[in-house]
Amino acid sequence: MADAGPSALDAAQRAIEHTQRQLFPFRFERWLVLGCVAFLDQCGRRSGMAGFNVPSGPGAWGGGGGPDEGLAKVAQWLATYAVIVAAVAAAVLTLVIGFMALVLWLNSRGVFMYVDNVASGRADFERPWREHAAPAASYFAWSFGLAVATLVGCLLLLATGVVAVVALVSGPRGSGLTAGLGLVAILVLFLGLILVASLASVALHDFVAPLQIRARVGCGAAIRLLLTLVRAHPGAFVIYVLLKILFSIVAGVVLLVAACFTCCCALLPVVMQTALQPLFYFERAWPLFLLRQLGYDLVADAAKTA
Repeated sequence: MADAGPSALDAAQRAIEHTQRQLFPFRFERWLVLGCVAFLDQCGRRSGMAGFNVPSGPGAWGGGGGPDEGLAKVAQWLATYAVIVAAVAAAVLTLVIGFMALVLWLNSRGVFMYVDNVASGRADFERPWREHAAPAASYFAWSFGLAVATLVGCLLLLATGVVAVVALVSGPRGSGLTAGLGLVAILVLFLGLILVASLASVALHDFVAPLQIRARVGCGAAIRLLLTLVRAHPGAFVIYVLLKILFSIVAGVVLLVAACFTCCCALLPVVMQTALQPLFYFERAWPLFLLRQLGYDLVADAAKTA
């Protein structure tokens, strides 16, 4: 019988069996250590977007004029305090990037620690933190570059969108259609940017980091190796991404139910990763077993050194 090729579904089944073997029977101290490591592994990957309340209504900008007058006052205010606005914006952006770098650095260390623990079946903290420092640093450089590029792209699209809105509201007659089409194009570009950044993040976390450990290469070389595997088996990776979306929806529902039954205590850092460890463990093991089918068996390698 001909080889059926790699299967994301078969990898998921093997990951479920691996999760059952390693996490049951239940041992609290083991789940707690893995919960701490999983927290670092997830750090910065699942975050919400903060909203900003913009003044609105007839008296929002101190007058009762229409949108043209309001926009004119905003433009005048920005022109008057341009230096202050620029300084505050630069300071806020610097703080945001600095905090983002710290979070991603911790996440990079956690990614390799969790891969090591799931592949080997152990529950260690200090050893994998120490052993995988070099590949984690390479991984951090790429993940931080991806995050900064995504942030800059979003800010540029936001600024362009603001210009388009101003042109739509206060521009000369006949410019509304052009500005409206521009807004649609900006929205499409924004959604495309988010999609590409999300796929790149999943690729780094699920496949590139394990390939770095297995092949003992830097992040750039592991990315090239992953691209080779994707070109050779595109169907397996497409199915994996689709199933991953479905899994994320199911995991979100489980988390919502757990939050409701625990008065949101299940949402606390480390508590969530410990209480729902089987979900996180399976999610981390799943791509490892897909890579095993492609000839990169971290689980067997880790078992030899365990």
